[in-house]
Amino acid sequence: MRKLRLKRLLVVGVLVVSGAVATYSWTHAEETELIEYHKTIEQGDTLWGIVAKVATDKEDMSKLTWQVMHDNKITDPGNLQPGTELVIRVKAAREL
Repeated sequence: MRKLRLKRLLVVGVLVVSGAVATYSWTHAEETELIEYHKTIEQGDTLWGIVAKVATDKEDMSKLTWQVMHDNKITDPGNLQPGTELVIRVKAAREL
């Protein structure tokens, strides 16, 4: 009976410490500053091509393209209208 109680206390202790560490890490996580680019769509532009111009090699192009679609409320990326301004937010990027 004592061994079972000791094991339970140990498990609870580990869970409490893990939760405290996770909470501390989350609250003290460094906020990443985003760089915001504005790009006016031109005839023949594709969303993937525009995003590729600002994405770094470390970016997941699919996720970044989805985020740009979400941020700009694009439902049909194959039907971009010339003259529309896109807002692209990335962690670190190259110049357009």
